[in-house]
Amino acid sequence: MTVFTRSRSSLALLGCVAALAVHAQGAPTPAAPTALSFAESVLLLTERSDALLGAGRSADAARDQAEALKALALPRVHLDVQGLRYQKTVNVSLGNLRERAQSAAGDVLGGIAGAGVPGVPGAAVGPVIDRVEAALPDMFAPIPDAIGVQSRRSLLHATLSTVVPLYTGGAIDASQAAARSGAQAAQAQTDSVREGLRFALARAYFAQVLTTQTLQVARETLAGFEQHLSNTRAMQAQGQLSQARVLQVVVARDSAQRAVDRAEGEHAAAVQTLQHLLRSAQPIAPTNALFVHSAPLAPVERFLDAAQDQHPLLRQNRALEEAARQGTAVAAAARRPTAYAFGSVNLNRRRELITEPDWIVGIGMRYTLWPQADSGSREAAALARQEAAEAATRETWTQIQTGIHQSWQTTEAARREFLSLASSIAAAQESLRGQEIAFREGVGTASELIDARNALAQARTERAAAAYKYDLALASLLLASGQGASFEDYLLRADQQLTTP
Repeated sequence: MTVFTRSRSSLALLGCVAALAVHAQGAPTPAAPTALSFAESVLLLTERSDALLGAGRSADAARDQAEALKALALPRVHLDVQGLRYQKTVNVSLGNLRERAQSAAGDVLGGIAGAGVPGVPGAAVGPVIDRVEAALPDMFAPIPDAIGVQSRRSLLHATLSTVVPLYTGGAIDASQAAARSGAQAAQAQTDSVREGLRFALARAYFAQVLTTQTLQVARETLAGFEQHLSNTRAMQAQGQLSQARVLQVVVARDSAQRAVDRAEGEHAAAVQTLQHLLRSAQPIAPTNALFVHSAPLAPVERFLDAAQDQHPLLRQNRALEEAARQGTAVAAAARRPTAYAFGSVNLNRRRELITEPDWIVGIGMRYTLWPQADSGSREAAALARQEAAEAATRETWTQIQTGIHQSWQTTEAARREFLSLASSIAAAQESLRGQEIAFREGVGTASELIDARNALAQARTERAAAAYKYDLALASLLLASGQGASFEDYLLRADQQLTTP
């Protein structure tokens, strides 16, 4: 019985091992990270961003619309072809014609009677004329009171016509200018989306770099506490330390472990964020480090001047303002008359309608006496839209100035903080080295050593955080001043590269 039980246990164990082996073979291998520099990441994001694609297509549509309106002032030519089947009935009244003909015949006979007929005696002419006059009503009686003619025909009716605008009150010029401004606004919107994506990439890219270094500091700190705990337990075994001192180190080690756990979670989230932003099937391994410029930034006025000319939102608002101004001109043009030239030619003269001319040309004028919409209200609405666009431009500029000042101050503060932390880290390293020696020699306490190690970890973490704050604030400053594309230049020219925390 015992042998059978052991055999079953062995078989179960072998089955578990085989299942684990099959599972290990079938488990997918984690994808290798793709190493990318920040510049390469920008190119990849530009190619794959649906937001940028949508904005670009909107800009294309606006440009095509502006291109289409260039032909507004050109002649409009129409070819009109109609297949017709028609019936025409003509009724001609002959009553008056019969009476006039009979009267005219009587007048002619009376003239003959008065003048006589050469070679014929007058006595013979009179009776003949009397008889003819008496017969006139019977002679004209067959003529009907009216004649009716009805015709049914089928024909192909083709005409070529044109209308040339001569004067529109400024509506055409204003419409074309508004379309051009709309295209400029759409392009500025595309640039704004591109700049926003660049800033989002800088935040995600260097956030992953920051969490990588933070995780490295946390793991190195944990390793230090693990070694410290091993030393304290050895000293406890030799009777040099009490259990309370050992527990104090255990608490510090556990705290360091929790810091590692938090850092791992933050790092995993940062990796996923960058991977999803770039729409990559593999995780991204950034090749650029956090960076800082030792030299101060250029004066804030230089960034303000650049923003006046380059900021996409400011350019977009100015374009919308101009479009609204042209909309006011279009509304004002509705009050003015329009003049135009026109012409038409019949292309099927062999079978043309009776009432239709062979060709026609002319000049016309149109003035709306009673519009469907009140012209004054329409102009007031257009003017209100123009004033709203002007106010939006002023508000945008105010917000840009505020953002530039804030980002400039934040960038400078982060730069100074980063530089000052170099001496803090050096001091913390020297303090830790001294506390480790003192603890081994029995003249230092565990709490002092714990504090020294935590102080070094905090200084290293703060320096990496200061570098990240500098990079993010710099990206924000360049974005606010319309110089987002120059971020890569700042990265390459930086004299402080934080390759190790």
